[in-house]
Amino acid sequence: MSENSPAPTPTRSVYGFVMYIASYTLFFIYLIWAYIPDPWLHSLGLTYWPQKYWAVAIPVFVCCCLAIFALLIYPGVSLMMTPDLSSIQTITDEYARNPKPAVKGSIPPIYDIPISEVCHKLYLKKKSSVK
Repeated sequence: MSENSPAPTPTRSVYGFVMYIASYTLFFIYLIWAYIPDPWLHSLGLTYWPQKYWAVAIPVFVCCCLAIFALLIYPGVSLMMTPDLSSIQTITDEYARNPKPAVKGSIPPIYDIPISEVCHKLYLKKKSSVK
């Protein structure tokens, strides 16, 4: 098995289980901090906690960052990676599938439509019969 394989291994399963338990533990601690009043926490001997303001501010900040990433940064990076319209990569690449003959009466195999056929269908004007 390759070292870079995404297949599950015993080491990955242990790390995954530890991360699963740690995330639920941290979430439980967060909920305790956010909902239990400060006098109750102080009576338990837990005296140093951040202000309750951060219980709301941090999730809002994270959601805003995710929204900015999803609506601005990710589409911008995708557009920057898109080749120019004059590039040959917009027409074909090494993964293009050429049309193959199909058995009569069956569903034709999947293939990439050649650019000449696309232009013919889209832009070639049909001769209209004017009477």
